[in-house]
Amino acid sequence: MIRFEGIAKKYDGKPVVSDITFEVTKGDLVVLIGPSGCGKTTLLKIINRLIKPSGGLVFINGENIFDKDVIELRRNIGYVIQQTGLFPHMTVRENIEIVPRLQKKNKAAIAEKSIALMQMVGLDPNQYLNRYPSQLSGGQQQRIGVARAFACDPDIILMDEPFSALDPISRNQLQDELADLQARVRKTIVFVTHDMDEAVKIADKICILHRGRIAQYDKVEEIMKNPADEFVARFIGRNRIWSSPEFIRAKDIMIADPACTQGDTPILRCIEKMRTQKVDSLLVTDKQGRLLGIISAKMAQAQPDKGLPVSRVMYTEFDTVSPDHNIVAIVQLINHPTFASRPLTAIPVITEDKRLQGLITKSSLLTTLSQQYLDTKNLV
Repeated sequence: MIRFEGIAKKYDGKPVVSDITFEVTKGDLVVLIGPSGCGKTTLLKIINRLIKPSGGLVFINGENIFDKDVIELRRNIGYVIQQTGLFPHMTVRENIEIVPRLQKKNKAAIAEKSIALMQMVGLDPNQYLNRYPSQLSGGQQQRIGVARAFACDPDIILMDEPFSALDPISRNQLQDELADLQARVRKTIVFVTHDMDEAVKIADKICILHRGRIAQYDKVEEIMKNPADEFVARFIGRNRIWSSPEFIRAKDIMIADPACTQGDTPILRCIEKMRTQKVDSLLVTDKQGRLLGIISAKMAQAQPDKGLPVSRVMYTEFDTVSPDHNIVAIVQLINHPTFASRPLTAIPVITEDKRLQGLITKSSLLTTLSQQYLDTKNLV
């Protein structure tokens, strides 16, 4: 959708950004973040040509933006800034409708769209459309700014620290509303912020800038789990993952190579395997690696005929999770009364077609949770 190729910008010979190359996928909300002066707002303004780069190219849907008419380019890109940018002498309606009217769109369609946009940002059109910006709170003004950015139904929306001047309650509320809105409309949004909490809350991907270069560009959970270097680790906070535990997945904490056997294995051999591998249960799979059941040491020892195949006596009723289940859901599962009544305390991790991926035990879960304490202690 948006592709930066070797973008550079200098002021008075001093580089602000250098060799910036990355791509924003259609429908993603990408956050540009970094310390003051790292070049995040410069990159944003290059997209709609408010700033001309010293070198490099930017493409939107494969077209070089520097070959396009600048007015037409900007009319097809929504733009929301910190100060809202609303015209104080115009009503809310006039602010929202300014660009569609310049494009000479149908007046009835424009009016209908304005009502829909007000509803989209959670404001009553009958109550607010004929007010002036000075008659609105800061949060309401910012909502109007968002509505105006959507007025021409652009594919791309640029947002330059739009919520930073708001009080914490309004800011959190608008962050939630933006995340909900994006889930519905899936616009391509490039969002500048200096607040890592905000970035984690709303972003699909985060681009961390440092001294005018990309320090790391990836999905939120990948950055939190695997910071690229010491700067990124310090910038996001070493225990940042614990403020968003939903990013910790079963695949991150499971035992990846649990002890297994096949259904035709005699119980006696299962007992011996558990003894030698020092485990209290075995996962029973077929030849394709699909999970069939579980046999515990206690259950195996209780069987009088230890020559029976394990498939005859294994448990087939047990809880499982997928590799993408998060640690919050897993803890909730373990704490549920029905889990406590199960004869087994381990949770197999399986794919949709029941192929075994790993095993979560109370021990492995405790080890992960204790890491939170260690990470926090090391910061002191």
